[in-house]
Amino acid sequence: MSSISLGHCLTNPIMDSSQNHIPSYDEGDILRILDIFNEKCLILNEDIAFEQKLTSILEQVLALTEMEKGGIYLKNRLDGDYILTVHSPVSQEFRQKHGRINHEWKSLRPVFIEGKVVVVSDTCTADINPERRRSTIKEGFRSYVSIPLKSNNLVDGIIMASCSHIREYSEFQILLFSIIGQQVSTAMKYLRSIEELKRSRDWYCDLFENAADGMFTNDLDGTFLSMNRAGADMLGLTIEEAVGTKIRDYLTEEGLEIASAIHAQILDGETFFLPPVVEILRKDGKKVFFEINMRPLMEDGSVVGLHGIARDIDKRFNAEKNMLVFSKALSSSIDGINISDSDHNITFINEAGANIFGYSRSELIGQSASIFYTEEDLPDYYEIVIPAIEKYGYYNGLIMARKKSGKAFPIEITLTSVFDKNRKVIANLAVFRERKQYRPLKT
Repeated sequence: MSSISLGHCLTNPIMDSSQNHIPSYDEGDILRILDIFNEKCLILNEDIAFEQKLTSILEQVLALTEMEKGGIYLKNRLDGDYILTVHSPVSQEFRQKHGRINHEWKSLRPVFIEGKVVVVSDTCTADINPERRRSTIKEGFRSYVSIPLKSNNLVDGIIMASCSHIREYSEFQILLFSIIGQQVSTAMKYLRSIEELKRSRDWYCDLFENAADGMFTNDLDGTFLSMNRAGADMLGLTIEEAVGTKIRDYLTEEGLEIASAIHAQILDGETFFLPPVVEILRKDGKKVFFEINMRPLMEDGSVVGLHGIARDIDKRFNAEKNMLVFSKALSSSIDGINISDSDHNITFINEAGANIFGYSRSELIGQSASIFYTEEDLPDYYEIVIPAIEKYGYYNGLIMARKKSGKAFPIEITLTSVFDKNRKVIANLAVFRERKQYRPLKT
């Protein structure tokens, strides 16, 4: 395509009739064109990238409108501008000046506000921004058409198509452009739905593959159809070893009885609010307990299999056992133990700690830790203790505390802060015991 200078356009505003090409169409041509276009848009069903599909649509539009180059602009949901997403080969300078369309483009307002087709027969004589006109002419575009992609009264995109010569457009052709825009908009809506489904599928696959719980599907005969890594690990197998085997191969006699009852009840449409626990026999011979949630897989209204989620409750039992031991250790300690949040509000105190101060445990939860200090020691608490914790993460010393009765008494206290990965305090731990002697805080 030869480049046309701005000077040439100003001195030769009208080109000869051989360049002023005006295709003629009748109603039968339009129907034939749209049939061809719809057939070509079947590429949307192909498993190719989103931009490749858009490029194919653009090529079909350029062929149907007998234009030479073009681009598809899609609406940016954040700022409402239209961004050049796919396009024919053009210079970088042109992309920089024409890569984004916004409401400052007065000549295109009928497109994105009213959803109307805008045609420009001759760029040289059009009422458009001088700088954009200059880059358009330099690129070799003499005539162009702007087609809205309108759906449900909203313009979600714009097709720009251009040619290197002056071109007049009949009302019939403008109607054809408008219909093509609607067809493309419908195709785009379908394309976005396909892309969203694909993303949802990818998210599900990622969730399935990387879930901490075991996940699997099986047919009505109990044969595993799919399984994630966690599920295979629970059985002591690889995914390849597990798929194709039957769930009954890994159940103890009692587990098989429970699983069979569950299977029958699910087929009868029953729902389980509390997941049953079954005993599994791993490949290495170890027996473990699993909590299993199962739901029917439906196809055409019929149950064709089951989808299951298995959780290794041996680990949970061990965790709960460790928590019980930890809780027992805290509660049985002869030292007072107090946990407070980052603002030093008490979230936990053991029985020994509450007794030292003469409170019940429930009276102290939610109180500020300053409740333990005498009026005289409060300034030291805020000026020495708190700054030491914030700077060093710990404090150890003897302080004068006060009981609920108001009586002052000395305690030895060790305060330690728990930080997150950003060195932000998430909790404070205090261990203290009553002392008979008192040594004042030193600054």
